[in-house]
Amino acid sequence: MGGDGAVYDIGFGALSRLLVSETPVKVVVLNTGAYSNTGGQTSTASYTAQDSDLTRFGVAHSGKHEDRKELGLIAAFHPNVLVIQTNAAMQSHFMKNVMDFLTYNESPAVFDTYTTCQPEHGIADDAGARHAILAVESRMSPVFVHDPRRGDTLAERFSLEGNPEIGKDWITTTLEYIDDYGNAQLLEIPFTVADFAVQEGRFKKHFRTINSEGEPVPIHEYIDLDRDQRYGKVPYIWSTDADGKLVKLTMTKAIVELTEERRRNWRMLEYLGGLHIERMEADHIDRLEEYRQKYLQANTAREESIDSIARGMAELATASGAPATPMEKTIPVSVASAAQAAVRAPALEQSGDGSGVLVDITEIDMPRCTNCKTCYQDLPELFEKTRIVVEGKTMEVSRVIPGVFDRIEITPELVQRASRVADDCDAEIIHFQPPA
Repeated sequence: MGGDGAVYDIGFGALSRLLVSETPVKVVVLNTGAYSNTGGQTSTASYTAQDSDLTRFGVAHSGKHEDRKELGLIAAFHPNVLVIQTNAAMQSHFMKNVMDFLTYNESPAVFDTYTTCQPEHGIADDAGARHAILAVESRMSPVFVHDPRRGDTLAERFSLEGNPEIGKDWITTTLEYIDDYGNAQLLEIPFTVADFAVQEGRFKKHFRTINSEGEPVPIHEYIDLDRDQRYGKVPYIWSTDADGKLVKLTMTKAIVELTEERRRNWRMLEYLGGLHIERMEADHIDRLEEYRQKYLQANTAREESIDSIARGMAELATASGAPATPMEKTIPVSVASAAQAAVRAPALEQSGDGSGVLVDITEIDMPRCTNCKTCYQDLPELFEKTRIVVEGKTMEVSRVIPGVFDRIEITPELVQRASRVADDCDAEIIHFQPPA
């Protein structure tokens, strides 16, 4: 058991040698991202732009220059090593995986847990757990499990379960502020690494109120621009001032680089977890549906053309007094076929997967939510954390992700988990509706 200084740095060579053995040694890393015992110097687990005792401190300096070492990924590419990167504030993920960690005896196992160090992170003494959760939500320190027993492919071995809104670069969160009339309001924003960093003293010097030096662009859009497109533009995030009023804060180049680096890391984890395969399959299904719709439309148009020609020939035959031709005799059948196709197409479009609504939290019930975290930590596929205003005050509650049942497959395993989460809800406000 050691800190990131001992395991990421000083003992890294010995750790690597241990991990290629079959010795079932358990390695626990209390990862504060600094040498907390000796004054808070940076380690290779520290983040880009982070200030610490041995990083030159002051406005003129940009903090740590190097990107963070990903020990969990390095350990995972040693043979048969169980790797758990977790966070003690994520109770469900932490406790479930610590049991797997303790009972894994095939080879070494690494348990790397994000550990807040309030003085070095620059946060309040009572804010440790709260900021640890924010580190996961912002993609600053995602959780994952690499379990070699799950299969031969990386996609089978890697699990990102426990991270919110997998498949998106950033989750959506709500920022509480006071409007010009003194009322509490909420603003939905993407919760980026920069939005996390502004809340911690180790990054605070990198932010300042935006002025008129360029065109403001939200940081999540700014990092999608190439170097030429960024010219004349200023990245910013929404924040609040001392009075709770909305302000735009710009940031240094170091924070932009940190945001880009953490997004790259998150996308790499998604790739290792097989999300690219799921996306390819979803894209394949979408293309098949697109071609099916085009076929239906073309078939309908073809039959309508045949009907039009047949009607024209029938009118000519009637006008000339000629006997009916085989083409004329097929008119009723052809018209009926076109009508049937027109009826079938919308039905196919609307059928979806027939999943319906599996769980629900009504707007009336939301103020009763105790924010026990059970639903959105155990079942992030269906639930998310949000803020609402009740009688002029804001409160943090859970809700079902809007539109989730239009894009998710209802599997027996998901039904079972949803039922368990509904039973465990402290406020008993989750309405579970098992599929027929």
